[in-house]
Amino acid sequence: MGYRSQVVLAIGKEIQPHFMVALGACPAATSLVFNDADLFVRDYYQDGTGHWLIQWSDLKWYDSYEEIKTLQNFVEAANEDCLELGEDDGESSDYIKFVRVGEDADDIEHRGFGFDEVAAQTSISF
Repeated sequence: MGYRSQVVLAIGKEIQPHFMVALGACPAATSLVFNDADLFVRDYYQDGTGHWLIQWSDLKWYDSYEEIKTLQNFVEAANEDCLELGEDDGESSDYIKFVRVGEDADDIEHRGFGFDEVAAQTSISF
């Protein structure tokens, strides 16, 4: 069955053109986002003006898969402020939030500074 993760990716409308270019280079990533996501909200966030929230609940998040590597590369570029934006738009890391929670208790990743309400929560089960 393989190791599975829950993944949430929130993308501000300001960096969506960069996201679409990244997806355009990898048909498998395009399919993962637009066909295989468990949830895709096209008007996410308080102002409802086109920010995206994408969620996968049971995903093999292996960077050996081309589509996963494509998404990881985009997230890292945005997180490291490598995406060019308009003069008044700030930094790309302000328009992305990536959170991945794996099956192991300490396997949690966070990237980006936007969308503060997207966060991992841990709890004790008994």
